[in-house]
Amino acid sequence: MKLIMIILLASSGISFADTKLGTREVVLNNEQVEVVRLTYPVGSESGMHTHIHPNRVVYFVKGGKLELIPEDKNKSSKVLDAKDGQTLFLPETTHNVKNIGDTKIVIVETEIKRINK
Repeated sequence: MKLIMIILLASSGISFADTKLGTREVVLNNEQVEVVRLTYPVGSESGMHTHIHPNRVVYFVKGGKLELIPEDKNKSSKVLDAKDGQTLFLPETTHNVKNIGDTKIVIVETEIKRINK
């Protein structure tokens, strides 16, 4: 019986390993802006999170292949092959970011919280 359970679990695709998360270092945070340095080793991910500020720019210090997985299961994931030095403007969203490539990815992300007029 024990052997049958092991075989069933092994063939089910269920993983008991913890998710490997990247690192997030806040380098500036005030009333107007938040700047973070994100590092995603190969196979790591951000975990599901929400960007609530509509003005967000990401700069790829070290690019690579990312999968952007939306919270909404009815929407498709997007694969991004970012180059070193590439800059993108991205909308507010709730998503998970996975490094699906074979290199470490380093991003500096800037979110504008409030624009002074």
